[in-house]
Amino acid sequence: MDTSAAKDSRTASVRRDVWFESEGVRCAAWLYTPTAGGGPRPLVVMAHGLGAVREWRLDAFAERFAAQGWMVLVFDYRYLGASGGSPRQLLDIGDQLDDWRAALAYGRSLPEVDPDRIAVWGTSFGGGHVLRVASEDHGVAAVVAQCPFTDGPASLISRFRSGPLSVVGLVIAAVLDVLGSVFGAKPVLAPVVGVWWMPAFLVSPTAIAAASRLIPAGSRLSPRTARVLARVPAVGKGLSPTVETGGQPFRPGDTAVGRDTIWGVMTGPDGGGASANAIAARLALRLPLYRPGKDLRKIAAATLLCVCDDDRAAPARTTARLAAGQDHVQVNHYDGDHFDIYVGDLFERAVADQIRFLAARFTAAAGR
Repeated sequence: MDTSAAKDSRTASVRRDVWFESEGVRCAAWLYTPTAGGGPRPLVVMAHGLGAVREWRLDAFAERFAAQGWMVLVFDYRYLGASGGSPRQLLDIGDQLDDWRAALAYGRSLPEVDPDRIAVWGTSFGGGHVLRVASEDHGVAAVVAQCPFTDGPASLISRFRSGPLSVVGLVIAAVLDVLGSVFGAKPVLAPVVGVWWMPAFLVSPTAIAAASRLIPAGSRLSPRTARVLARVPAVGKGLSPTVETGGQPFRPGDTAVGRDTIWGVMTGPDGGGASANAIAARLALRLPLYRPGKDLRKIAAATLLCVCDDDRAAPARTTARLAAGQDHVQVNHYDGDHFDIYVGDLFERAVADQIRFLAARFTAAAGR
């Protein structure tokens, strides 16, 4: 369902703001439609990772795909970004998988889309989701999983190595969050990225700085977040200069996030694209049990795994081991850590590889 449209001259496509329903909740999405040519087109359905929203560099990938003459649907999960749902900043694995299924159903309903040429593209935690969804939906023509979360136990071990003491804090926050949810309390929020002492899901000395490179230029931090960075400069060391720590303040309670948190609340340069470096802590109790990499063998479609060899959030060695011996799975390796593939030269290499892979699969599907 359309809400607005804007033309992107760089890619000769129109990007429309649309939405679809998932379990009765509206999921916000961008729909890219190339302006040249006609006829049923391939469609790439895309979503982000752990607590991230569309504005965090998914548009960069989507524009490249749309430039190939493909349609692209980029959506936010329930409870995050521009999508509906309450409580805010909740990440429920089952709900997110349902959102993927709803997005595919919406894509297949579009008259401009060739239903035999639909690909799913997920990154980070979303990279694990597309493996699970494609293992169930054999109508998908291709799968791209970038820095995919494939194995909960492997990621848990990596997290312990990065900061064992702060894992205790994360588990305590998760237990308190679960208990609070029984009584209808707001979620206890834990940071997505952080330094060693923070009860974060992903910890490294450079995690905050690296993740900040994905934030749109001109984004503003909430006054509370800015004060934390001023008082504890080590937390914001290396923060992208495109993120404004001063300037016109805003009220986090008026944004899609709905509240402030010391871990970081941001609003986009146009007042949209609100996001937070925080999600409901209860997910920490579920993560070790989620192993979507084991679904690789059930996928019928050709699958591309783009892994970063120094990835601390989604260990590349485990992903490669799970893919070994499976003819339908291609693994591309890149130097770098979890967030490096979204920007710079590594982005250029990865998106070019993904375009070649998808183009070959769409061509093959069109010939059947």
